Amino acid sequence: MGRPVLLVAALLAAPLLAGCSGSGHSPAKPAATTTPIGKIDAASVRIVRARFCDRVPAADVRAVLGGKPASDDSWGNGDPIPDQGSGTGETGHELGCAWTGAGGTAARAWVFARPVTADFAGALVRQAGQQPGCTAEPTPTFGRPALLQTCTLAGGVQRVRRAGLFGDTWLTCEASGPAADLAKRADHWCAAVVAALAVG
Repeated sequence: MGRPVLLVAALLAAPLLAGCSGSGHSPAKPAATTTPIGKIDAASVRIVRARFCDRVPAADVRAVLGGKPASDDSWGNGDPIPDQGSGTGETGHELGCAWTGAGGTAARAWVFARPVTADFAGALVRQAGQQPGCTAEPTPTFGRPALLQTCTLAGGVQRVRRAGLFGDTWLTCEASGPAADLAKRADHWCAAVVAALAVG
């Protein structure tokens, strides 16, 4: 497999555990006003490419998890990507964080550490539907280009993921847990992540 294909595969890898612990996070900022996901103008939003866990409001974390998080974690560029029991130990090229709650709920978000071209983003959108147990489709919401992916994980847990290109920054966010209201909670979560990561 050529290097470009390996890089795409690594960047599409979904962290299982990840979030806010540790040092080196961006300083906390006042809570941002959340724009509904359908009204986000990707062309005008600039997303920070830095550690950002402390920028995400705790209220939005509680909302997507349905309660207080039981654990959190974070990872940075060059850190091993937390895998899903496969033991691959891939090295990440992203900065991200994740929170876990009760009953299999989880929320995650990450940005690629390097700028992403529109062509490469298009390849990510096309490949998202090839992951086992998942369906994906291009969407005009949450980036240009952007995708909406829905997956069934082990134990029947559902995961909704949005990812898209904001300028030259590729942002991914997801929520997982019981299927009831998951899509609605994921959309609110992803909109909150954009608000927290927006700069300028």
